[in-house]
Amino acid sequence: MRFFADSSNISNDIVTLSQEDSLHITKVLRMREGEKITVCDEKSEHLCVIGSINKDKLVTAQIISSGPHTTEPDVFVTVYAALSKGDRFDYLVQKCTEVGVSHIVPFISKRCVVKVDGQKDAEKKRIRYERIALEASKQSRRSRPVTVGPIVSFKEAIEDASGDECCLFLYEDEKNRSFKEVLESFGSFKRISIITGPEGGFEPQEAELAAEIGASSVLIGPRILRCETAPVAAVSAVMYHTGNFDVGV
Repeated sequence: MRFFADSSNISNDIVTLSQEDSLHITKVLRMREGEKITVCDEKSEHLCVIGSINKDKLVTAQIISSGPHTTEPDVFVTVYAALSKGDRFDYLVQKCTEVGVSHIVPFISKRCVVKVDGQKDAEKKRIRYERIALEASKQSRRSRPVTVGPIVSFKEAIEDASGDECCLFLYEDEKNRSFKEVLESFGSFKRISIITGPEGGFEPQEAELAAEIGASSVLIGPRILRCETAPVAAVSAVMYHTGNFDVGV
């Protein structure tokens, strides 16, 4: 089993797991003292043996061996995704995490069906999405948990995305530039942003604004993909293009 911990929770080769992970280990998994787990911090993966439960009911584990992260891609991919209804955004978060995204930023665009009722509702949604990302990170043996940023406006999203080396705007009305063509034009890169729209796609004014801030408008194939499928396909294409689907990465 794989868990995450801050390096501040490691001292003298002893890892102290969080309250949530401790409960999961003891009550759900019913693991016992002496069983092995993997704990990842910001820089390393640690093979550990479960030890005791301290006075605060937190599980501690002894580090047996440590090594570098082995499952993280060498390119940092941020997906800026318009909010979608039902469990579509849940799917987007889960599957993007599995294929290699590093950070996800939800945003509201003009054709979004989902409504956000104030800051409290926005934070509730963000916490839900980050929990899905955390579970998917564990399941897919990521070395770092995928993070989910606060829900922002479309303008805030594209302005933030434009700061990366590559910024791709997935637009169904793009006629000339393919995803592959634009990716190849950037050469090598270590950070890339992918902006994807809601169920009804982007409005022309939004595409114009994205172009103004320097985003590259691209079409990801001749077929129209669902809003929850397009970012997964795009991240997968980036992973393939950068060699992060190769064995031994």
